Amino acid sequence: MIGFRNVAIVGPYSSGKTTLLESLLYVSGAVSRRGSVKNGNTVGDASAEARGRQMSTEITAASVEHGSLHFTFLDCPGSVELYQESLNALVGVDAAVVVCEPDPQKVLTLAPLFRVLDDWSIPHLVFLNKMDRAVTPFQEVLNALKEVSSRPLVPQQYPIGQNETLKGFIDLITEQAFQYHPDAPADPIPLPAELQDEEHAARAEMLETLAEFDDHLLEELLEDINPTETEVLKDLKEDLGADLIVPVFLGVAEQGFGFARY
Repeated sequence: MIGFRNVAIVGPYSSGKTTLLESLLYVSGAVSRRGSVKNGNTVGDASAEARGRQMSTEITAASVEHGSLHFTFLDCPGSVELYQESLNALVGVDAAVVVCEPDPQKVLTLAPLFRVLDDWSIPHLVFLNKMDRAVTPFQEVLNALKEVSSRPLVPQQYPIGQNETLKGFIDLITEQAFQYHPDAPADPIPLPAELQDEEHAARAEMLETLAEFDDHLLEELLEDINPTETEVLKDLKEDLGADLIVPVFLGVAEQGFGFARY
């Protein structure tokens, strides 16, 4: 039996929401090539006004199937004057993806949106886009996100490099490092020695946050037992569905980084 999920893609103007939708459609096989806002050939922003202004001026709906689930994504305008359009879309969704750039100042502008998501109990995750342009340390960006979210943030990935040096990411669940490839699966690589301490600290924080909602996991951590990947994934899925946490992912939608399965 196929289940149906409606997911809103929300965030500030120029954060890359339409490009993210395009990458999701391409990776899922819903489209045969990934369009770009610059070239005016994306599924979203199809109206003459949107293409002319190179910005979303209305909500665009697009669907994909993954496993036994049918997802309908709603690409919402990010411009301030069209904010009500995003609120209208949020009324009928099961979850939301908040897209933002890795800039603390831009993250802080998300406060009204996060307040709505929290008040309306809409499960949501964050996608930090344009990581190839990040100039602020990752932890500072996370700290800014913590200021606008009443739910605990749970990063599931840690970046390897930033700006022009962005190479890939570390999966905090498996502690496996991966190297990005445009529109292709990421390759596993050895965990960089210089990031081991930061990765261990980030993973420990992730597990401690999850343990706030799972007594069994808390007991394991107190006894220095490393939880299984299955257990961690189960907690992440259940806690997101219950709107207890806000998972954080990262990538570059324009290049397909962070989308292809690995």
